[in-house]
Amino acid sequence: MSSATTRRTLLAGIPHLIAFAPAIVVLATADGLPDPIASHFDLSGSADRYAGRATVLAVTVALAVGLALLFGLCARQSGAGSPPGTRWDNGRVLVAASWATAGLLGAILVGSVAANLGLTDPAAAVLPWWTFPAGLATGAVAGVVAWLVTPSIPANGEEPEAVPAVPLGPAEQFSWSRTVGSPWIPAVGAVMAIIGCALGVTVHPAAGIITGVAGVAVVLNSQAWVTVDRRGLTITLGLLGWPRLHVPADDVASVTVADISPTGFGGWGYRIVPGGRGIILRAGPALVVTRRSGQQLTVTVDDPRTAAGVLAGVASSGGRSC
Repeated sequence: MSSATTRRTLLAGIPHLIAFAPAIVVLATADGLPDPIASHFDLSGSADRYAGRATVLAVTVALAVGLALLFGLCARQSGAGSPPGTRWDNGRVLVAASWATAGLLGAILVGSVAANLGLTDPAAAVLPWWTFPAGLATGAVAGVVAWLVTPSIPANGEEPEAVPAVPLGPAEQFSWSRTVGSPWIPAVGAVMAIIGCALGVTVHPAAGIITGVAGVAVVLNSQAWVTVDRRGLTITLGLLGWPRLHVPADDVASVTVADISPTGFGGWGYRIVPGGRGIILRAGPALVVTRRSGQQLTVTVDDPRTAAGVLAGVASSGGRSC
């Protein structure tokens, strides 16, 4: 990992630990907090939900560590820069978004804990009206600062590379296949599921269910199976084998290989972007298939040159049912 990528990883993760630290310290040490404390407030600022002090402390620590790991892993996997033609370095956007999130959530959390200080009855806690605007302002400033201090990584200058077609006989039988995945994606899904459980307990069941289901979906879609045969290219995503993407051999206009950064597709997993779709599970070499309509299908996979050569050979021979 380059020094710039290492710095990005730390810059994306550490702010959440710093932003949540004041609330964690107060929860762990302050004598002026009731137990339970007001943990949720309605739109008027009045307390409407309560939780034990130890529970809130544990959830706060879990959120800080979970978000730090999540954003840090995303920054680490953001690749060597943005794809050619990208207006700016999307990796810096990711770090700025991390700082903005940390600033917003940290300010709101500090405000909610401070609203309980000096009270004996948590029902008397009132969250000041300016807490959320202050959080937005803190997040905005933090995001701008992050953009300025994050090292820029030059865009990947490698253009997609055409691969010579592999000659295939009319009666020749073959099949090329690979499994692609990344071990950190299930870890991110597990962290999201844990955060979902924490949100469901302390904030609202709906928030917990949404985040938890998203985490499970990430785990289920952490692998893809890529196959090239006489029928063309077939990709199945996830443990359930869905979605299933297929490009028939007679619909292949061209096949190339390229180094891909997930930030160029707006993230990881099944991506829909202008001009096509992608199965992006990591940064690095990818197979890029252009259909006759001009739409592209991109999948990150080991040994894409072999797959490209075979698929180009199938396309040039017109393909055939296996």
